[in-house]
Amino acid sequence: MSEPVITIDSRAEIAALNNLCTRLEVDAVAAGRSVGEELGVRTDQELAALFCGYQWAEELGKRGQDRQDVAQAAVALVAAEWPGLPTFDPKATANFRVQVSRWLGLD
Repeated sequence: MSEPVITIDSRAEIAALNNLCTRLEVDAVAAGRSVGEELGVRTDQELAALFCGYQWAEELGKRGQDRQDVAQAAVALVAAEWPGLPTFDPKATANFRVQVSRWLGLD
């Protein structure tokens, strides 16, 4: 049986990954860190939640600050760990970190 993965197939997913990587780059500069260091301080869950939030924002047609707000709302929901909310498979999120790293040119 193969490892679970988060795939990047659709236009919305590619846009979400680009937005996620841009967010990491902006946050890295703001914190005075490299992008690799910024990636390292993010949890696998947070990366997956940001990706899903950006994908959702893309599908809803959100732009600018509205897009950022949707992505941050997704992170807040995941971080709250409310009963009944879907969770991410830890193996899938770990594999997703590798995809983000490659997209950023770090791997």
